[in-house]
Amino acid sequence: MNKNKPANKRDALLEIRIENIPARFIISAKRQMEKIAIDNLSKLGIKYESIESFGTYKRLVLYINAMEAKTEEKTVMATGPSAKLLKDEKGKYTPQSFGFAKSQKTTPDKLKVINTPKGDFLAVERKIGGEPASKKLAEIFPHIISKLQFPKTMVWEKERFRFARPIRGLMALHGEKIITFKLAGVKAARKTVGLSAKGSKEITVKTAEKYFKTLENLNVIVKDEKRLAILNKEISSASKRMKLTANSDKELLEENLYLVEYPVSVVGGFSKEFLDLPVELVHLVMKSQLKFFTVENSKGELEPYFIGIRDGISKGQKNVRDGFKNVLEARFKDALFFYKKDLSVPLDLMNDKLKDIIFHQGLGTMHDKCLRIREFSAIFSKMLNLEKLNKEETFKASEYVYCDLASELVKEFTELQGIMAYYYAKNAKLSKGICKTIKEFYWPLSFSSALPVSDESSLVSLAGKIDTVLSSFAVGIVVTGSADPYGLRRHAMGFARIILAKKFSLNLKVFLKEAFEFLPEIVKEKNDKEKLFGNILEFIWQRAEAVFAESGYKFDEIRAVKSYFMESGDLMNAAQRIKSLNVMRKNPDFDSLAASFKRAKNILKQTAIKETDIPNEALFEEAAEKELYKNIKTLSSMAEVMLKNNDYSVYLAELVKIKPSLDGFFDNVMVMVKDEKIKENRLKIIKSLVVLFAKAADLSQIQV
Repeated sequence: MNKNKPANKRDALLEIRIENIPARFIISAKRQMEKIAIDNLSKLGIKYESIESFGTYKRLVLYINAMEAKTEEKTVMATGPSAKLLKDEKGKYTPQSFGFAKSQKTTPDKLKVINTPKGDFLAVERKIGGEPASKKLAEIFPHIISKLQFPKTMVWEKERFRFARPIRGLMALHGEKIITFKLAGVKAARKTVGLSAKGSKEITVKTAEKYFKTLENLNVIVKDEKRLAILNKEISSASKRMKLTANSDKELLEENLYLVEYPVSVVGGFSKEFLDLPVELVHLVMKSQLKFFTVENSKGELEPYFIGIRDGISKGQKNVRDGFKNVLEARFKDALFFYKKDLSVPLDLMNDKLKDIIFHQGLGTMHDKCLRIREFSAIFSKMLNLEKLNKEETFKASEYVYCDLASELVKEFTELQGIMAYYYAKNAKLSKGICKTIKEFYWPLSFSSALPVSDESSLVSLAGKIDTVLSSFAVGIVVTGSADPYGLRRHAMGFARIILAKKFSLNLKVFLKEAFEFLPEIVKEKNDKEKLFGNILEFIWQRAEAVFAESGYKFDEIRAVKSYFMESGDLMNAAQRIKSLNVMRKNPDFDSLAASFKRAKNILKQTAIKETDIPNEALFEEAAEKELYKNIKTLSSMAEVMLKNNDYSVYLAELVKIKPSLDGFFDNVMVMVKDEKIKENRLKIIKSLVVLFAKAADLSQIQV
């Protein structure tokens, strides 16, 4: 907020006071308010310095800094009919000129004639704008409120206006002036309320500029950043008092930020018996259900304490702490009950229940999915031929990766799917290797999260992800926009990340052909295999592109190897090609070599020269074509050895050495001559050159 504004500039404010709104609604609402305001102010020609939005669980606020008092004045020229239609033969104004003048709110005698390339036309020059901005705000503010979109809305009054929660008050000011409008039965005024914890006392705000300070004096911190700073300070202070460290992730901080208007920490403890619960379950109960922060000691071990956040200061701190503790322990008791009940069930009996859980109507049960994962793990192990792989543990682990779906705890706490299976396997005294593989099965959980560590974990994780993608595509599940109910993007991204991180070189196309046979017969019958595999390879490549880009490779380098992946399905090979291209770009001759390749490829577009066509050296007339073809033959004889180990850097370096003879060819040899035999022979030289280059990458994709 600028305190030294000119007299013609004042701040504008819209406050929407509501019943408690979920934290997850607020961030989106803030963005929407800003966008709608910017669009509408721009259309109306109202200038301002900046727009900000803020939110708490009780209010949404839009603040416009240093807004002009009037809309921008403009002179516009409106053109009408031909100038010939101004008057008739008798010198009287025509109906056309009267009609145009009326539409422009003037009279025919005020019309002008302007010259244009298309002829002379009647025109009116008039000024628009210069209207009071406050008058326009009376239209913009209710428009903003009515356009806000929420995941869920309510109707609560006779006008049946829809909003996230009932609107209980509106404040709209431009400087000291009230912006008058009425919406959902509520009239905009200059009144708001203070902190709920202190009785929501009604207060009057004199000007928009005094809004934040007025509320701060009543312990309402409207500005998100300032409230976040207080929240962080409260958590830090509480941690220091306990000599422990708070586990405060971004998501939990954000949620607490929008649950209070004045953050105050509450430190409490709970019974040590609940630390026998899995760590993830303790975190989940405290974070998801109560929005509490867990604390740990210097060894990273959880301690039986919590940090809760309440709204505002009052004398009842002890009562609040006791209330928090009672609710928390009640939740823990529920969790402990379900956990102990699950531990009493033999693992094989729990796993057998997967036969009753449908994965997809056309794909059978989760038990069927486990069987496919076992088979796919076997295919991967055969293709990768990993010497130290413990196949027995790999295949055994694949049978239990979904066992927790049949547990009571996961039915109650669905977020723990994939986590609890590890604890049940551990309780059943399966080997450490099997338990670890089960634990890491769902990894990575996001674009940047941890990957499976061992080869066993990686293979089973790959098998699970590719089964979900293959089977989903096979039954016609399509990912469009935000619709991705089976998380196929996440699965494909994880698949690509594991392959590249572990440097697994395998032909995914070959794998898909073998894996396809394990799908139900009814699904196989409905699919064109080649089309299905192509769609899956394309889908995985799109995710791999993001991984390559994140590694620092350029988009044209990535694009230059796509066709090779689509042919072989080998992501590791694609990665090696991209890395080699990236390294070779530092060579000053590389860009011009890529340009020459693009030129050569373009020349061949309209010809029927085959890859197997060999030039006739007896038809060579120029020294330049002899020299180029000599180099092509030399490199061709070396290519197989150099590319045996996918050493594309060495191969590309040898290609660069051809550049002088290639330049000489294009500078001194006319390819498209009248003599058909000579022309065709020279085109064969170019074709052999293109074939040579294409062994490494499609250099025509490189931007030079």
